[in-house]
Amino acid sequence: GSQVHLGCSAEGRPPPLLTWFRGPQVLREEPGAAALPLHLAQVSPQDSGTYTCVAENRHGRHNRSLELHVAYAPRPPVLNGTLWVLAGEQ
Repeated sequence: GSQVHLGCSAEGRPPPLLTWFRGPQVLREEPGAAALPLHLAQVSPQDSGTYTCVAENRHGRHNRSLELHVAYAPRPPVLNGTLWVLAGEQ
């Protein structure tokens, strides 16, 4: 349920096309931008995966990837009225 902000920036002549991918899927792209942030709101385990930012112009292509792992926060135990634990008992 937390937010995640990923940043990507590049310089070049001509200014590069910046693109965010998750696996093969394009998430966001912006031609000529110096920076391209990616905001993920309320992440869940389904948002886990490899995120890659690619900067590309006619002279070449450069990229950086990161692996995002999302797990649920631990929950406190739930006890009902019929459970008793005595010292020394398993």
